[in-house]
Amino acid sequence: MKASCGRGAALAALTCLLWAATAASKKTHRGQYSMQAVSEEPWCDFNVMPNPTYRFDARGLATHGNVIRGSNLTELREALSSSKVWALQRKWQFKAKVTSGYTIPLRFGFAGGNGFFTFKVDASASDQIIDLTEAVKCAPGDVAFEYLGTTPGVLSTHAVVFSDLCLRQVPCANFEGCVPTYRYKPKANSSGDTFDQCCEPLYCRDTVSCGPSTQWEQESDFANRMGNNKDHCCKAKTCPADICNSTQYVAKSGSGLLGSSIGECCNPRFCADYTGCSAGNDEAKLPDTNADGSPRLGSTDAECCNVVPCAEFNCTSSDGLWTTPAEPSGHGHTFAACCEPLFCANFSCASTKWTDKVNAPVQGNSTDRCCQPIYCKNYNCTDESLVLMTSASTRLGSTDGECCESKLCKDYTCSDRTKYVKKPLVIEAGSGAHIARVGFSDSECCAPLYCRDFSCTSSKWKSRGLSSDDDTLGSTHEECCDKIFCGNYTCTTDYDGDGNGTQWYKRVDTNAFKWQGSSDEECCHPLYCSQYTTSYPTKWSRKVQAAGAPAILGTTDVECYDPLMCDKFCGCEQQGMVLRPDANNTQGSTKAECCESVQTTTGAR
Repeated sequence: MKASCGRGAALAALTCLLWAATAASKKTHRGQYSMQAVSEEPWCDFNVMPNPTYRFDARGLATHGNVIRGSNLTELREALSSSKVWALQRKWQFKAKVTSGYTIPLRFGFAGGNGFFTFKVDASASDQIIDLTEAVKCAPGDVAFEYLGTTPGVLSTHAVVFSDLCLRQVPCANFEGCVPTYRYKPKANSSGDTFDQCCEPLYCRDTVSCGPSTQWEQESDFANRMGNNKDHCCKAKTCPADICNSTQYVAKSGSGLLGSSIGECCNPRFCADYTGCSAGNDEAKLPDTNADGSPRLGSTDAECCNVVPCAEFNCTSSDGLWTTPAEPSGHGHTFAACCEPLFCANFSCASTKWTDKVNAPVQGNSTDRCCQPIYCKNYNCTDESLVLMTSASTRLGSTDGECCESKLCKDYTCSDRTKYVKKPLVIEAGSGAHIARVGFSDSECCAPLYCRDFSCTSSKWKSRGLSSDDDTLGSTHEECCDKIFCGNYTCTTDYDGDGNGTQWYKRVDTNAFKWQGSSDEECCHPLYCSQYTTSYPTKWSRKVQAAGAPAILGTTDVECYDPLMCDKFCGCEQQGMVLRPDANNTQGSTKAECCESVQTTTGAR
């Protein structure tokens, strides 16, 4: 069964089937199983199940007995045959409600493959909901909803009633392939399992408003652009770099902030937070609020401070960049105006963990500001038995004691993984204690793998017959075994040894490549019956390949065809003739091959 050619055809077919199912639900069925009308539930759009509003009682079914039989089964198969979307490996959904009088679980399902839509009805189930989504595994004409259990062998003592049966292609609401989700969405009130069936575009014009206007504006192709959020439909207006260039405002923290106004992009700078005024004299600082009660804005002496003598200014700063002059003089409210700077040039970084910072700032008086760290990652241990400690990239130091430790086997990688295997990383030290294995070489940390212990069992390789004390290292076919070449192999059905059989023909070596192996699959090309045609089509019928079976091999009538015998021919009487006496031993399927005149037959008798 082929897949649907398009969404329109599939939807039209499903609509017709849904109408047919509704009309069929009005019929009355008697005989093989009991059915009682119930109200239809709105839980199964696009249902192709005939008579979905009836109850099907499985009482009386034996193993593999069909729950849906007679005209209902015929209608179901016809509906599925008419559907363009019932095909092998397509996704469909089966739903039902079931009530069981049995106190043990019962197994039901659809035939096909190893079964599909299989499920268990719970013991004493009451309106148990069955909801399964799987790939189709049978053709429409083979659909069968069966009792699959073996205990009991026949459902003879209690009713097992199925109602509200639903068989449909999965709703598009369950389809997860409409991606990216910011460009596509599942169609409403549709079913399918492909992108074309289930997905429709999302346009910016229908889903997004680019506001507020101070933070967003529409992309140039907004009217036809696909998307469902601002990131994909709108241009962000980020705060200009110079909008907060003022002593009264500072840019809000963070990058990529949206806005085009001071209110959106800046935080006010309050004199209440300004610390440049004299800490020792409250009168040096202006009031934190203006005369009208609004907060005083500013971040400079001129905006926030009165003038005070430098002798009263506190030069102690949290960053340690300033010191009080020996003889303070003048007036001011800043460190620069009243204090002496401390310089990195006068600070000593002498240490095994710190050195003078390259391009250090001129002003400074601390290790963090004037010095740069010396990391162990740049240190070379002085002895081969040592290795850098872990976290060397963040560990400070420039000596063995600060940066190095003895090498351990846990950090060593064997030189060749096919020739060595890592020894245990710990060894017993007595009294149940264990210590890490020390070393950093194959001999210290690895155990050898010998080819003499490797099995060359393969259709492409053979043993080299190594002795028990051979010291060749390896653990792969290439290292330990000899190749088996196809040159001496004879393909199956090549009875005369010329390289050509009726089912296989020999692969040909070249100067640059030789085929390796000792089997038909490795050394020969297959000859498929599907590529062979008999010269006697009236005497032979092509063999049918069973579902799931390997392709039939052959290039002869006997391998690829079944004989057509005259005793199966039914056309003689229509021609006023009779079957020839030896029809059961004569091949043919035509009048000329299988019939003879009545007179001739009578005379022979």
